[in-house]
Amino acid sequence: MEIKELYLENFGKFSDKRFYIKDGIHVFYGENEYGKSTVYAFIRAMLFGLERGRGRAALNDEFSRYEPWVNPNYYAGSMRFSIAGKNFYLERKFDRYSKSAYLICEDDGEELSVEDGDLNMLLGQMTAESFENTAAIGQLTAKPGQGLAEELKNFAANYYETGRSTVDLGKALETLRLRRRAVEQEMKSLREKQEIKKDAVRQECQYVSADAEKLQRELEDNQKKLQSLPRESDDCVMAEADSNEEAVTDDSVKNQQREDRAESFDAEAGQGRRLMAMGGLGIAAGAAGRLWSVFAPGGETFAGGGAISVLAWVILAAGLLLLAVGAVKYGKYRRQTRLQGANGRKGDAARDRDAEKREKAQLENARKNETETYRQRLEWENHRIKAEWKERQVRFQNLQEQLAELEMPDKKIKNLQAANAALLLAEEKMIAASRNMVQGFGSILNQKASQILERITGGRYTKLLADENLNMTLLEDGRRIPVERVSRGTIEQVYFALRMAAVDMLYEEPLPVIFDDAFACYDEKRLKSTIKWLSEQQRQVIIFTCQKREQEIVKIF
Repeated sequence: MEIKELYLENFGKFSDKRFYIKDGIHVFYGENEYGKSTVYAFIRAMLFGLERGRGRAALNDEFSRYEPWVNPNYYAGSMRFSIAGKNFYLERKFDRYSKSAYLICEDDGEELSVEDGDLNMLLGQMTAESFENTAAIGQLTAKPGQGLAEELKNFAANYYETGRSTVDLGKALETLRLRRRAVEQEMKSLREKQEIKKDAVRQECQYVSADAEKLQRELEDNQKKLQSLPRESDDCVMAEADSNEEAVTDDSVKNQQREDRAESFDAEAGQGRRLMAMGGLGIAAGAAGRLWSVFAPGGETFAGGGAISVLAWVILAAGLLLLAVGAVKYGKYRRQTRLQGANGRKGDAARDRDAEKREKAQLENARKNETETYRQRLEWENHRIKAEWKERQVRFQNLQEQLAELEMPDKKIKNLQAANAALLLAEEKMIAASRNMVQGFGSILNQKASQILERITGGRYTKLLADENLNMTLLEDGRRIPVERVSRGTIEQVYFALRMAAVDMLYEEPLPVIFDDAFACYDEKRLKSTIKWLSEQQRQVIIFTCQKREQEIVKIF
């Protein structure tokens, strides 16, 4: 990449200010307050954007620091640069009201999208943090941050594992971890659901078991009730009922016979009374005729008095006979009536006793029938209870089997467990491979940094060792010297060497390196050797300085 032109349309103290930047080493010289840091901030803002902070942080953030002095509501600029032989034009508006970005290839007119990541692709996925850790060096900020260490580790793993730095194994590792967490979360959710099902089955088991115990108690109570019922023969009960029915039938016949005899006696009594009445009339008529014959005067009118006397005697005799016959019949009726009265009283007593017996028998039969009905109901209840108890037992066994099945992980959980184990294994393998690759890459990084350091220190320090956390050590005459023990100027050179080695390895496209008053701790000798090395590199160098010595030394090379 090579920056061609900067146009600060309205940025910080500059309005409508244009800078053309040449290739090789380009020096921005000016005293303090000249605006060098503003130009440096503009380059960074054009490449990576400029966001406004929130809350109190917005008062002192970079957005507020470089707001235009004139017309702050219009905050914009543009730049031209080339990458891989193609020329591009980038325009940005930073203010909150019209914030936008416009990117176009000036060679073929293709319009690109900053929002969709086209600019990041052109920059080799370089971020603002990696820019600050490698290509951009400020005053007293030469020491790379921890972010560079992580970026170097990720780059090493990517490069050595895939042969390409564009494949981000760090992100791949993070994707594996996210996927594993998702699998674990899904397993947890399934286990929770399974536990809920088990709790429901356990609760139903308790209910079924309680029902079975209740049915068992009901069955035992019914059995006790059945055992307490009297056991009598059904044949005895039926025989007693039949004898009672026969007794009732005999009494009916006897009563009918008595009634028939009573009717016969009543007829004879009526006949006797009629005969006695006729006999009485005959006696009265005979007596009247006899008196007539006795007291009648003699004469012709009564010449037949003798015949009347005889007739009177005949009538009298017939009346006496009829009276006697009627008296006999009526007397017989009277005797029979008295006899029947005595027998009737005896029959009533017997009938009362029979009725009492029948009533007792009926009550006994009713009690027997009620007992038998109650027995049958208890036996039916026992059959029902046994059937329900058996059903509960079958249900309880099924629930126990279901609970045993739930205790075992289902197929989906097993698959998730296998997937989780595979993801964990892949993560472990990737971490192990990454560590191995980082170690190998660290050797290359140390080799490149050592070569740069040897050049810029005039051969005094030939070996720089940096571990995976960028803890650095120098080797001098076989001695290990922690970098913190050397002079500040040497420390700055060590950091410079490491940064230049990193920027050379991390990005395929040569990026411009920018120094913002970064050589304040360099003496004349160190500065000359460093600028000489920079002049030999095939990359653009932009130096912001308030001292003329950088400008003078650049002219030498």
